[in-house]
Amino acid sequence: MTDSTEFSPNDPRKPWLWHPQLPMQPPPVFAWPPQPVGLLKWFFGRGFLCSMHMVFIALAVIAWVFTPSLERMTTFEAGWILEILLRNLVLFSVFTAGLHLWFHTFRAQGTTHKFDPKPLEPQSSKFLFGHQLGDNVFWSLVSGIPIVTAYEVVVWWAWANGYVGWFAWDDGPVWFIALFFVIMLFESAHFYLVHRLLHWKPLYRFHDLHHNNVNIGPWSGLSMHPVEHVIYLSSMILHLVIATNPIHMLYHSFFLTAGASTGHTGYQNIDVKGKNVMDVGNLFHQLHHRYYNCNYGQMVVPFDKWFGSFHDGTAEATTRIMKQNLRMKAGAPKGG
Repeated sequence: MTDSTEFSPNDPRKPWLWHPQLPMQPPPVFAWPPQPVGLLKWFFGRGFLCSMHMVFIALAVIAWVFTPSLERMTTFEAGWILEILLRNLVLFSVFTAGLHLWFHTFRAQGTTHKFDPKPLEPQSSKFLFGHQLGDNVFWSLVSGIPIVTAYEVVVWWAWANGYVGWFAWDDGPVWFIALFFVIMLFESAHFYLVHRLLHWKPLYRFHDLHHNNVNIGPWSGLSMHPVEHVIYLSSMILHLVIATNPIHMLYHSFFLTAGASTGHTGYQNIDVKGKNVMDVGNLFHQLHHRYYNCNYGQMVVPFDKWFGSFHDGTAEATTRIMKQNLRMKAGAPKGG
């Protein structure tokens, strides 16, 4: 990927401050014909092993250290459940607040690799408390983290009672490692499907709360209506279906929560002293917040490309999506 500091031709009314090389292309995970060399470079590079996924695994290890003993989890009791809730609130808050402070409070890297030139909205009547940050923090901590904790608690309870399998390292190191990648693929597919569902008119009234955030920040990622939280976080039930390990389950939880924070930073990379340290956000999802009816999923499993909702960042894609939006507002059928 090469950087571009030119204004994007996407929409002359709303130029990007910065964007990656266009057109964007999905990683070679499902490329046909297969690209084994490209896939290995992606996996061992910034696609997985040198990516935020390693941070989520590290958070999972820390979380497991502060998890109550399994013996206490055979019955639902307030004590151990509240311990897990407190642990999740602290870890998520420290992680997300750190991103917000770096990018938006201290502006530690200025506008380097920032997509939208506009700042977050300090005041707007569309937000709870009339303030974007306050609104985002409220929905994230009062609804999002308690609901993901509820899913986690059910998985712990099922493990404690032997209702679902527990996969240990000694059961097969190769599969143990592969399960992280399986979870990433599963979550990418699940996110696309439930996100398309949330754009269905009867459910969009719940998803609309998240889309109040046109220009996004880290706390915007998990800022959702409780109904959307239940739907979005439901992929956690995977651990009630297949045998995994607490590290896998906790990685999945942080992928959903802390991963939402990184995906909404509004920046492509973390840069320290001019050095690109790590990818965090992506233009792919930023485009969804601007144009709504595109890029519903994630790049890893390219459902958007397969089903015609992929916006690759080019002017041609913008024209196509904007025409489609106009047809939808007019009540006309898609096509043409």
